[in-house]
Formats: sequence, structure tokens, C-alpha cells
Amino acid sequence: MKNKYGFIGFISLLGLIGVFNGNKDFYAFITFAIFFKYFFVTRDEMFIENMRKAASWAFFSGQAITVIITLAHTITKTKYDALTMGITLGWSISIIVFCLSTTYFEWKDSRGIER
Repeated sequence: MKNKYGFIGFISLLGLIGVFNGNKDFYAFITFAIFFKYFFVTRDEMFIENMRKAASWAFFSGQAITVIITLAHTITKTKYDALTMGITLGWSISIIVFCLSTTYFEWKDSRGIER
């Protein structure tokens, strides 16, 4: 097997839950299917470095958002559970940051731009 990052694409199968039971909240998971392309990417040093940078950006942004949202919901005493909102938004933001940063690094690599 060339690349294990393609396994992230299997999260898109959660989108099928929405198709079968009519819950539209699960449709967003179908976007993870774009990660199946990583099964066919040649794994070199630049690719590994870009994935590590994208993962660290995603991790730290997710942690920051989780703390900020949890504190904000705790202070304002909203009707939503503070920790649930913090974790949900933190995870969502970290996935978005990971996807955008991998796209950015791939674009940068394809153009041959130095860091």
C-alpha cells in the first residue's frame, strides 16, 4: 500500500446514513470522499512534510476553537451544552483547516513555489 491517508475517505461512508434514513446532517460527511485520491499519491518527503504541517495546523486551530467556544458558551450560559458545542465546532474547524491547508500545500507544490 502506497499511502494510508486514503483511509480518511472511509469517513464519507457516514454520509450514507443520511441517504438511508433521511437525516441531512450526515450529508456533509460525503465530502471526505476526496481523501480516496491519497491512495494513489506517491509518498515522498515533501508530501509527508506537507501532511504533517497540515495536521499540526488543524490540531492547534481545533484546540483553540474548542477552548474559545466552550468558554464563550459557559460565560454566556446559552441553552446549548458548552462542551458539546466546543468539541463539535473545534472538530469541524480542524477538519476544514486540514482540508484547506492540504489543498494549499498541494497547489504550492504544483507551482514549484518555495516556502
